[in-house]
Amino acid sequence: MRKLIIILFFQVAFAQGVPVTIDIEQSFISYDGRHPAHNWTGVSKEIKGSFIFDKDNPTASNVDLFVPVFSFDSKNSNRDSNMLDVIEDYFYPTVSFTSSEILKEENQYYIKGLLFFHGIKKEITIPVNFTLDDKKIKVDADFSISLTDYKIKRPSLLTIKMKDDITIKLFLVGSI
Repeated sequence: MRKLIIILFFQVAFAQGVPVTIDIEQSFISYDGRHPAHNWTGVSKEIKGSFIFDKDNPTASNVDLFVPVFSFDSKNSNRDSNMLDVIEDYFYPTVSFTSSEILKEENQYYIKGLLFFHGIKKEITIPVNFTLDDKKIKVDADFSISLTDYKIKRPSLLTIKMKDDITIKLFLVGSI
């Protein structure tokens, strides 16, 4: 126990970044589902975890976020209930992302890390944009994932399955 406390002390003491407090009123994560008959968006404002941002060197920042899957709302309770069954929320109640590296290429930042969804961890790279003022940071990211990559059986309507790729949008507002 003493070793753990010492390790945590040195991590905090020598950390270059500052913790970002996520504003859950302004922040959200959403997914866009598509089917030939209709499209929809499910939104969650229950983003949890940690976000350490280094103003002087953004590539030294790190992110460890998770979202309870039951918190997504598509404004259709039947669709949301079906989504929870399809992704087996009773076995996999959260979706999480942990960064391993932040890269800068020209004027674009990328966060590389592990996305844990439906019991499967996959390394992904997400393009991100951020704006910064004295007290707030805004982070915006859009990316797509394949449901079959995460062994999710795509639901169907009128015997036609939904599209395999879903688009994820992340918008974080935080105080630093």
